[in-house]
Amino acid sequence: MDLYEELNKAKKNDKDAIYEIIKDFSNTLKKISDSLHYEEANTDMIIELLKLIKNIDIKKFQGSSNRQIAKYINMHLSKRSLNLIKAKENQSLDYLEINYDILKDETIADVESIVCTSMLIEFLEKQQKNVSVMKFIHGYSEKDIAQILGISRQAVNRAKNRALNNLRKIFTEEKKVS
Repeated sequence: MDLYEELNKAKKNDKDAIYEIIKDFSNTLKKISDSLHYEEANTDMIIELLKLIKNIDIKKFQGSSNRQIAKYINMHLSKRSLNLIKAKENQSLDYLEINYDILKDETIADVESIVCTSMLIEFLEKQQKNVSVMKFIHGYSEKDIAQILGISRQAVNRAKNRALNNLRKIFTEEKKVS
């Protein structure tokens, strides 16, 4: 069936037409969802498609080919995915801001170790601090840290190594002073 006609029916709340459109764009939805790297991405993209169907000015596409309409829908979904990535990134950073100061670890019985660790972490730059806490306190893998922070694994590794080098410098300076 013609995509223009399907959209027209879908705008009039024809559930079969809506289902057909979702089915027609399932590969696109899956591809975009996979690139977003979070659990509810597919659902969010289907919601974006449904919003598009509801709000689209169908008259603009009268006489357009299925290919042109599909290209418009694909581009719209791609742009919406960028907004979703930014929203998730902000949520992740909010999570980090709240939790990176919590250094409770049941395996460390020594209060001095906890105080020392939190003091040392404060000497690090923000990204080094976030990566170090996630890696060494919470036990996240470098791959997980990269996804949460929205950076590459190489950037995570670089931040971790710089943090460790900075901490080594602090320790060597401390030994020279003592």
